[in-house]
Amino acid sequence: MRFRNVYTSLGLGLVGAGVGLTPVFYLLLRSVPLTALGISMLILGAVCFALGRACPRIPPEASALLLETGLENMAALVEELGLRSKAIYLPSVLTNGRPQALIPLHSNPSLPEINKALPQRLIVKYGPNPEDIGLLVTTPGSATPGMLEAKPGATSSEMEAALTSVLAGVLDLADGVSINKSGEIVGIVVSHPRLEYKNMQLYQNLGSPLASIVASITAEALNQPLIVEREEYKQGECHIELRLV
Repeated sequence: MRFRNVYTSLGLGLVGAGVGLTPVFYLLLRSVPLTALGISMLILGAVCFALGRACPRIPPEASALLLETGLENMAALVEELGLRSKAIYLPSVLTNGRPQALIPLHSNPSLPEINKALPQRLIVKYGPNPEDIGLLVTTPGSATPGMLEAKPGATSSEMEAALTSVLAGVLDLADGVSINKSGEIVGIVVSHPRLEYKNMQLYQNLGSPLASIVASITAEALNQPLIVEREEYKQGECHIELRLV
């Protein structure tokens, strides 16, 4: 049996009542106020139908539960392996699919140069040296480029429009986004973010879920790997600094 949300059920009730009562009020009772009431019920029923179609298939509470569970499992893996290196966000062209993040198992002074697509495995070798091994993980931002109608361009205005569309439009996680790109650094300011930042090791590696979304879309737009260099919350804004690899 298909699930029917409360808006759809309410819409069915209002439309049914309006269809049944409006002719009675108009033809039998000859009452203009009651007829207007019946027409109003039809209008409200149509509005409820529209709201029912706009409701997400997965309730926000279920989405939050899935996100929290996934992050806790990934945090446990990172803690168990003792990883301290920052994740490298890779565009889909380097992962044979959608954007993902590579967490090197060994911290190196210089970030590795990745110029070929990595295999779709959890543990991957990304360079010629024996220690060039890392975890290729799916992040909260991996699926967000698919929410865009087309791949964003590499200019600041195009990236800003893409991030605003996802964060402020589709996901409703912020009020707005502004970008300032200077050389290898991309500075992003997210206004009034609605995701909490937790002081945990996973966030030191990957960044927060908000930073993960921003980094994934930016890496896809620039078609270049990058890391979350810095993330700071102050005065109702989230300041994220990305560095190209």
